[in-house]
Amino acid sequence: MIWMKTNSLSVVLTVLGLVYLPNVAAETAQSVAAEQSARPLSAFFGLDNKLPFGANVLCLGASGEDGMPVVLSHTVNPDSLQAEDFRVVRQSGATNTPMCVTLRPAGDMDENRTVLLIGEFGNADDDPPVKVLIVDDLFSDATDSPQVNFRGTQVSVIPLDAGPEIILAAAVPKDIWSLSGRGTSCPTDTKQVVRVTWTGGVRLPNRDELGEAQRKLYKVSLTAADGSRYEVSPAALAELGDGDNNHFLCLDTTTPATAVAFPAGHLVDPNGDLNAESKVMVRR
Repeated sequence: MIWMKTNSLSVVLTVLGLVYLPNVAAETAQSVAAEQSARPLSAFFGLDNKLPFGANVLCLGASGEDGMPVVLSHTVNPDSLQAEDFRVVRQSGATNTPMCVTLRPAGDMDENRTVLLIGEFGNADDDPPVKVLIVDDLFSDATDSPQVNFRGTQVSVIPLDAGPEIILAAAVPKDIWSLSGRGTSCPTDTKQVVRVTWTGGVRLPNRDELGEAQRKLYKVSLTAADGSRYEVSPAALAELGDGDNNHFLCLDTTTPATAVAFPAGHLVDPNGDLNAESKVMVRR
């Protein structure tokens, strides 16, 4: 009888173990996959020795320096962010550490993935920056759970004279988009929101903010439950007026958004370069 009880217990523990181990393996695989996907998506040589006087608010001494927004695959834990995390490699092979880094102006909730590097990173004409390395621990804020480390990743630099483009589109939870941020808000009857993140800040060529004409230029692909697809423009644009590289596309339908497109030649970056054509899938 004792043997039977012991044997039964062993069987139970073995079964429980077989159930538990796959769960552990699945969690480990998820963590590894997230770690492997942690990377800079873009590094944009936005301004060459032309950061305006107002940039001193972001970083004392920033006026007249280079500005390079780096967009990351995950939102960042601000406490782990420091200038020494980054190294900029020039065409000549020379390297520079930024004088400072900041998540501003893209600092609203769930936006903390664009790091602005400020400093001297080379000259566009004779020794431009070509690569950004993340050389020290830089952690995500775990809102995308599990937490990941960007250390050891790198990205090629988009040249100064290249136009900005959409680098990321992601569905935004209602508890985020319904909050008031520094920019404009979506209408109260909005059904879903997609955030688009550009490689750098964008405006109209006359430096005005986007308007009705640009709303119509945005095209959002929707995929219904039966597999049918169609395309709409957002009912409204939001997250305007805050000077960052993000826009909210406010949709009046619950049909899931699957892709976003914007045509070339309508917006400019701070250097005055016209935007490239963009089409990206929506991350959900």
